[in-house]
Amino acid sequence: MKTVCGYTIPITKYGLPPSLDNNIKAMEEISSVGFTAMEMELIAGEQEYIDGWDSVIAKSKELDLEIVSIMSVAYELFALDTQKQEKSLTQFATICDMVREIGAGLVTACFYLPPELVPEDKKELYHGGPPSTIKVPDGFTWEVLHSIIIKQLSSCADLAAERGLDFAVELRAGDFMSSVDGLIVIFETCGKDNMGVVFDCAHIYAAKEYLEMAILKFGKYIKLVHLSDNDGTQPYHYPPGQGNIDFSAIINRLKKVGYDGDIVVDISGVENILAEAETMRKMLEDLIH
Repeated sequence: MKTVCGYTIPITKYGLPPSLDNNIKAMEEISSVGFTAMEMELIAGEQEYIDGWDSVIAKSKELDLEIVSIMSVAYELFALDTQKQEKSLTQFATICDMVREIGAGLVTACFYLPPELVPEDKKELYHGGPPSTIKVPDGFTWEVLHSIIIKQLSSCADLAAERGLDFAVELRAGDFMSSVDGLIVIFETCGKDNMGVVFDCAHIYAAKEYLEMAILKFGKYIKLVHLSDNDGTQPYHYPPGQGNIDFSAIINRLKKVGYDGDIVVDISGVENILAEAETMRKMLEDLIH
């Protein structure tokens, strides 16, 4: 296992999304506190990053800072409108190309609520998080959305596979798909060998799942692990010691199911975020080794 700096650290410092210049600055800061790898997020269709991607690749090489995964932030991936679905897949394909160009092996996504179901007065626990309420348009059925999920996720997995990439979906508390068992059924229905889950401890714990049981359930589907502390009330991403997560138990259980991938320091919204991330990295490395 290898410790990786989560993109929650640049987001905490510079907002979502960070500008291209601030992203490069964050890469330098992340490297300066001892990380050798990080993850990133890209907003679908963000032209500034598309145009300036060579500078991000160059900075990664200069710092010897590996980019292990990139989240595709595609808010219309599961739209009810077919044209929006197709546009999102085109944007996702572009991000897959960028993932491959920078040498990462994993592209990820979230279960963003279809825009047709987002209230005009959207309220959220944190910027970019799931809305706390939904609006259900006349004629909407779960069966229609379920078929869209299968189609879009299968297409994403295929687009990733064509570029030699794995594809994972992050399970977030509050999303319209947020249960471990429900997501496993989705994986089994799609039947894609390169598809799996971003196992985010804070989100899964806040969704009232037993973390060690969830690891056993997901097993081979775990493509990436996000670690932060959490008290079980909301998907807060605390530094260790501020919640109830047993990090030693999580690391040991991951080892027992054969996971040897990346472990992401995924804390957010705290002061001295870089120092906190460095402290957590050292703690996790001690547990891993």
